[in-house]
Amino acid sequence: MEENISMQIMMRLRQIIQEMSRHSKQLQEKYKTTLPQLICLKEVANHGPIAIGALTKIVFINNSTVTGIIDRLETRKLVQRVRISKDRRQIHVEITEEGLKFLENAPTPIHHQFIAKLENMKKEDVSMILWGLELLVDMLGQANPSSTTTHPPKHVMHPEEGLAGPNVDI
Repeated sequence: MEENISMQIMMRLRQIIQEMSRHSKQLQEKYKTTLPQLICLKEVANHGPIAIGALTKIVFINNSTVTGIIDRLETRKLVQRVRISKDRRQIHVEITEEGLKFLENAPTPIHHQFIAKLENMKKEDVSMILWGLELLVDMLGQANPSSTTTHPPKHVMHPEEGLAGPNVDI
């Protein structure tokens, strides 16, 4: 029975991955940008000049991939690299005016119908979904697979307790 549940969970995760891939292809065709590029561009806009290392932690993409994404965004003049000190190694990325204009017309990284459905749900149900996803991420990302931790990160409360931390404005 447990194997069947595990398989069902993996199949649902696979469906999510396929849907995200399909959405990314649509973005590529219509806007000539990928989902990771759009996410990075939005985060650069939200955080002002930001170090690539800090950006990688925010978007959960490895450093070399983010560097490649920034290279492509810079080629399109959507971002630029800037030195923030005399130390030549300290380079940050900031959005350009062209990047801001692009974001004004760019789609959301997630389907509009998904956002609309979330907004129509009760906060408790949204909290439960988020809580479950945080548990999955925690379980999949554990360094010690024998660990039986079933607590999500501190910024997410149990669904019965409501939303907490940075996720309050869902």
